[in-house]
Amino acid sequence: MPGSLVAATEGDVGLVTEWFAAFMGDADEQAGRPRGTSAHEMPDHTEMLRRLHAGRLWFWVDEAGEPVHLTGANPPSFGVARVGPVYTPPAQRGRGWASNAVAEVSRRIRAEGARVCLFTDQANPTSNKIYAALGYRPVVDMANLIIVR
Repeated sequence: MPGSLVAATEGDVGLVTEWFAAFMGDADEQAGRPRGTSAHEMPDHTEMLRRLHAGRLWFWVDEAGEPVHLTGANPPSFGVARVGPVYTPPAQRGRGWASNAVAEVSRRIRAEGARVCLFTDQANPTSNKIYAALGYRPVVDMANLIIVR
């Protein structure tokens, strides 16, 4: 597969922020919620810079060096690092960018000595097929409940 994984930098904060927001909006729609109604907060500018400085956000870039996909990962906690977000803009989907990026990020996390996990939506057969092909297996089903009075 052409292209490679490159670390996003502080100069990429605008695109990273845009793609984080798009990821969250797509996740809302996938879960049957209106865009922007997620229970998860969008990282603010300071938090996004912290993540970039930590070197835990990567682009898959095509053969021309243009970003076509974003994958992130949290630093390990208790020996486990969580991959996410995993976002490919709609015009770039179906080309293998996410598969390659998640595989490489997962490999790097394991090389650091940590186990790797990710969250996926059961209703998204595309991402679930990709993750299964990379060796991920379902471990637990979760629900996010919001209590409104």
